[in-house]
Amino acid sequence: MQRADEMEQFQNDKSAKSTYIFFTLAFLLWSAINLISKGKTGWEFTILMIGNAIFFWSRVFYKRKMK
Repeated sequence: MQRADEMEQFQNDKSAKSTYIFFTLAFLLWSAINLISKGKTGWEFTILMIGNAIFFWSRVFYKRKMK
């Protein structure tokens, strides 16, 4: 395995951002549909919240690590 160069890092960042947005919107839409139809959000909302918490806490961690 070789280390990614700047272009590969840029491409990975853009791809990760697109994937994050897709999954966030998909889980949010799924939760909204279940909330409307069943009156509860279900596991998909929990997965969405855990995923977002991991994302934001890891950003805080890496930002502090860079200082």
